[in-house]
Parts: sequence; structure tokens; C-alpha cells
Amino acid sequence: MKPPDLLRRLARLAARRGWVLEVSQGSRHTKVRLNGRLATVPRHATDLPIGTLRAILKQLGVTVADLEE
Repeated sequence: MKPPDLLRRLARLAARRGWVLEVSQGSRHTKVRLNGRLATVPRHATDLPIGTLRAILKQLGVTVADLEE
């Protein structure tokens, strides 16, 4: 999954669940605060490695199944 796709899905998830999503962008990464939990999403043109994606989701307290709803 590419970083923009991940951010889009997190935004939809937050809207559905009534969570607060704050996004702060830097030149090489994007900081995401979802319902009080913080994670950093690197900016890459390619797909995120699966381990990196899982680590980001774990930091935010979200599962892959949550994103696919």
C-alpha cells in the first residue's frame, strides 16, 4: 500500500468511527495522530514494506481488517 492510500483509508476509518485524525506533513514523512496515538508514515513513491505497514497500524491501534471495512 502506498502512503497516500494509507492516509486516505485512515481518514475514512476515523470519520466512520468518530475519531480525531490530525496530520502534520514534513518533507520526508507525515506524522499521523489518530485518536491520541501517534505514528510516522514515510513518504515513498513505492509501496510500504509489509512490516512497516504493520508497525504503523500497531502504533495507531488499528488492524488491516479495520482498513478494509
